Amino acid sequence: MSDFIKPSIHAFLVCDTIIIDSLTGKKSIIGAFTHLWAKTFPCQHPQVGVYFSLTDAEGQYAFDIQLIYLDKDQLVGKGSLPPIEIHNRLATHDFGVNIPYLVFPGPGKYEFRLYANGNFITQKDFQVIQQEPKPKPEESS
Repeated sequence: MSDFIKPSIHAFLVCDTIIIDSLTGKKSIIGAFTHLWAKTFPCQHPQVGVYFSLTDAEGQYAFDIQLIYLDKDQLVGKGSLPPIEIHNRLATHDFGVNIPYLVFPGPGKYEFRLYANGNFITQKDFQVIQQEPKPKPEESS
């Protein structure tokens, strides 16, 4: 059994969705964000996409992504990619995973964590913010 080679991450982005072209394999990152707004909690988001690009990897990798509500240290979502064999440490590889039906229990800081073969690789945080209700227009008498 060989030692784990930790990949170097070039990009780690959070968005509304990742679209993968079936002919070219190119990834389209739709609706990249660092903040989400919600009127009420818990708040359900129909889908969140996570994109990452890496190099300096060799061997078989199983990538897992976890979403943690940092304010409560609570796991609120996860996703996985099928195992992949990487042969060339100099090559760059990019991946996209869509995680459906995430529920955000409250406002605060959240973090996606990327693991390869159970080893922590990197993280990306973002805020979920309580949207203030709009003031009602004053009624005229």
